[in-house]
Amino acid sequence: MAATMMYTAVAGLDTFNEALSIVSDNIANANTTGWKTNIVDFGDMVSGLIATSDGVPTAQGVGSSVLGVTSNFTTGAEIQTGNWSDLMNQGTGFFAVENPTSNAVSYTRDGSFEVSSAGLLTDMEGNDVLDSAGKTITIAAGTTDLSVDQFGNLSGVLSGGTTATYIDTVGVTTFSNPNGLIREGNNDYTAGANVGTITIANPVSGATGATGDTAGTVISGALEGSNVDLTAQMVNLIDYQADYQANSKSISTASEDLQTVVNLIR
Repeated sequence: MAATMMYTAVAGLDTFNEALSIVSDNIANANTTGWKTNIVDFGDMVSGLIATSDGVPTAQGVGSSVLGVTSNFTTGAEIQTGNWSDLMNQGTGFFAVENPTSNAVSYTRDGSFEVSSAGLLTDMEGNDVLDSAGKTITIAAGTTDLSVDQFGNLSGVLSGGTTATYIDTVGVTTFSNPNGLIREGNNDYTAGANVGTITIANPVSGATGATGDTAGTVISGALEGSNVDLTAQMVNLIDYQADYQANSKSISTASEDLQTVVNLIR
């Protein structure tokens, strides 16, 4: 019994060690642009059957495990920057970016964009931002007074011109199951096998879940802050740490029980 107790507690230690790592990751990224809070999903572990008072055997619990991690994709706070190329999606959409070398497409909520020396709209890693047709966005040299409206339409005054001209539309991609996205680092995700339906759409006005319009609107001159609730994460940190210590105490108790048995044999 003491040995079983020890192995059960070890499973608990592993579980809450992983949970503490996930909470620490959330806290560390509290100021990361577009960061989405990760949530731990716990599950029980069973092994074998034990008798019950009603005569129907039930599974014996042998600890807990982390079933998986889900992300909270609610929109973070709006952070004004005043820079026209900083874009925020106020909805469930993601900006699509393409690696110019491998042509691999990633998705991000981080709209920290800039115009490269080649005239392409890129992210801070040098990946090309894609338009609503999945193509790169090129801005002619000498274009001034650049702006992006709520629909993602990029406009500017071309060299020698006097009025704003439509250039392109920043694309927004939605997923029926965003938790199927695979985190790749640098605020990027790739589409995993379980993302469901992938839709490339223009941003929409007044997007709401009730109307089925979820691509959201684009806000120029602003970035999306992290949606981490530091108060909630600190509470989770204290809770998981207490659970970790309780499992550690269980191991100590099991060790004492085993030592008692050994002493009896002597």
